[in-house]
Amino acid sequence: MPMLVKTFTVLLFAVAFAMPILITISNSFMTGFEINNRYTIEILPVNYFRLLETMPHFSFVDMTLIPAWVSPAQWLDLIFDHPSYFGHLYSSILITAPSLIGQLLIAVPAAYAFEISTWRHKEKLFFVYIVLMLMPLPVVLVPQFVIAGLMGIEESVLAIILPAVFSPFGVFLLRQFLKTIPLEYVEAARIDGAGHITTLIAIVVPLLKPAIAALAILVFIDYWNVVEQAIVFITDYRRLPLSVALAMVDTEIIFAASVFYMIPAVLVFLHGQEYLIEGIQLSGIK
Repeated sequence: MPMLVKTFTVLLFAVAFAMPILITISNSFMTGFEINNRYTIEILPVNYFRLLETMPHFSFVDMTLIPAWVSPAQWLDLIFDHPSYFGHLYSSILITAPSLIGQLLIAVPAAYAFEISTWRHKEKLFFVYIVLMLMPLPVVLVPQFVIAGLMGIEESVLAIILPAVFSPFGVFLLRQFLKTIPLEYVEAARIDGAGHITTLIAIVVPLLKPAIAALAILVFIDYWNVVEQAIVFITDYRRLPLSVALAMVDTEIIFAASVFYMIPAVLVFLHGQEYLIEGIQLSGIK
């Protein structure tokens, strides 16, 4: 009986968490007319609690899982009548891909250096990394904006990519994973005459594969969903990423646009979920 209760509880939570996604996918095949009728609501006055009995004509969201009329109209309208949406897709890729590749290229050797270095102040420097990692985004956005202005890139995607490349989170995650790897492997390579670069590429990187995969997934999802930085640094609507442009899409295609936006992140997560779980578990992050 306890096992049955646990199973039922897990299924209940799974359905509850999956329901918004299922509704979004199913409603992407809803006609624009039905969307306007179901999801367009009147703005209620501030004191509507007192006026509820005297003004009973308010309309509320009539959410449904199964559309009254199943139609591909939203998808056809999105693909053929809103080509600008693909421009926003390009902007998302332009931000996410360099941020992901750059952070991996910096984080792997930096984590290796932190772990094998004998410099006596390395833990103090690593503590600074942790403090920076724990800083809330609104706090670091101000100095980022100031520095971007000094560099002349305050209205460029570089103002988003460069802080992402040098983010301390990747160094922290990979170093925590390196602590689970016996240093005898590195010492054996050094005895055989291998230099740091050879040791890093031939020994450390293969051992770091689960953590690198986990970091890649987390960085991809983080910068695919970037909002605050894009609003601050990108002023041209045509160059906004999907994560921001989605809020400005026409109501008639909002569900198809949302599904289109979700597909890359869902595919990345489904493809790498085992690496994500393994990498985080072995890194000691709770």
